Amino acid sequence: MAFQRIIGQEKAVTLIEKAISNGRVPHAWLFSGMAHVGKFRTALTLAMSLNCLKMGNDACGECDNCRQIENEYFLDFQVVRPEGKNIRISQVRETLDWLHLHPDRARYRVLIFDCADQMNHESANAFLKTLEEPPPRTLIILVAASPQNLPETVISRCQHVRFKPLEIKKVKQILLEETELDQNQAEMLASYGRGCVRADLANQVELVQNVQNSVIQWIGNLSPANMEDIFHSCAEWSKSKQEEWRLLLDVLETWFRDLAWLKQQLPEHQLLYPQRLGDLEKCSRHFSIQSVYDYFRDLSEVRRSIELNANRTLALESLWIRLKHYASA
Repeated sequence: MAFQRIIGQEKAVTLIEKAISNGRVPHAWLFSGMAHVGKFRTALTLAMSLNCLKMGNDACGECDNCRQIENEYFLDFQVVRPEGKNIRISQVRETLDWLHLHPDRARYRVLIFDCADQMNHESANAFLKTLEEPPPRTLIILVAASPQNLPETVISRCQHVRFKPLEIKKVKQILLEETELDQNQAEMLASYGRGCVRADLANQVELVQNVQNSVIQWIGNLSPANMEDIFHSCAEWSKSKQEEWRLLLDVLETWFRDLAWLKQQLPEHQLLYPQRLGDLEKCSRHFSIQSVYDYFRDLSEVRRSIELNANRTLALESLWIRLKHYASA
């Protein structure tokens, strides 16, 4: 059945299934957790299960209602996503008008706010009264990676379900089932995802592999000649439409997470790059635990500054200069 397709989130799914079977579905849910771990799929499955024509506690995934909801053209089902960086107040107002229409044929009308944490203050306030007192037999689901960005008044009106990061073996299983990646490619993307399913990168797996290999090679050789090549690549990646600079930051974060793991003598089988254990151990000799933590802070600051429109090339160059400093300290 449909809920069985959600891999690695057994606790969250069990809680939801119990609410359905007991007939105690709240009027509003908040599904929170890192991106790409199954929050939206679970919300979609919940909408299907409440409106499945077979009238069970789970969705059949085959009836007209299930298929229309899954493809997002069921008349009594709507998904609101950010337009640009935010969910705008105009979107919220259109949604409120839709909620006051008479339902077409749903047992439950379902509204999903995907990336609900990107509501601005004005949008959240406009929706607050409806969230507190929605129309009868209406379910509202907020899907958020950063629930702390939502007003407490919104959070308090929802039943909160937390979704955990996925085990690497679960991520690999999902990638093999849902993409055409081979075993090695799925393993590489599973390691890269840091607990989430980056199926969106399945068509760019060669690009991800090239960036990953380049970054790991550079970390192992920060000579002046190699630094020149690094700066040249960073300049190109900063301007590329494929946004390799994002992949670079992700690889650096994953690598230094594993360095911190080794420094703390935590289980090696839980490394994100277990196949690179030898390289990690060699690299670990050049960094103190404090420098690893400091570089994590630097990575977060650079990512945040780029998102605020800082010069990408200069920001990335500064990261490598700082990394060379930490390695030499």
